[in-house]
Amino acid sequence: MSTAIAPAVITAEQFAEMSFDEPCELVRGEIVEITRPDQSHGNACARVAFAMMQWAYANRCGQVITNDSGILTERDPDSLRGADVAFFAASQLPDSKLPRGPVSIVPVLAVEVLSPLNSWSQMRRKIAEYLAAGVHEVWIVDPDCRTVEAFRSDAAPVLFRTQMSLVSRELPEFTASVSELFAGVE
Repeated sequence: MSTAIAPAVITAEQFAEMSFDEPCELVRGEIVEITRPDQSHGNACARVAFAMMQWAYANRCGQVITNDSGILTERDPDSLRGADVAFFAASQLPDSKLPRGPVSIVPVLAVEVLSPLNSWSQMRRKIAEYLAAGVHEVWIVDPDCRTVEAFRSDAAPVLFRTQMSLVSRELPEFTASVSELFAGVE
């Protein structure tokens, strides 16, 4: 008679040392495969990151990260989420340098770009997780609807449409044309 063996709970540090053939996140100690994004997703990520990086560089106010870099959102069991784009304020970073490996510093802003296989229930869970971890604002970028929705724990969500400029109180003086964020996206 065989008995089922419960999967081992993985820590963020163990997860960071592993390599995977497919994109994965650590969710409450379990490795979860995520869908590989398509080109419109990558284009939207690049455009958002580019706009944020231009602003951050011009104002020397922090660091922008991309490519599902790990954000530690929960401990015991650990969750290490991969935001598509995120911003860390200079005040969070010693010597304006990003630390290596999973750290407890959370960005002030996290950005997730919807892919065709993402569900809104998955996104709502991620939004709640980011906000509970201390992220001040989360943007959900929707290439199909050409919108950006901003979520905060202290305010109602704000929807930015193509004819609007994207702004954030977390990024003083930042502004980006929503329509330009989706230029070239089918």
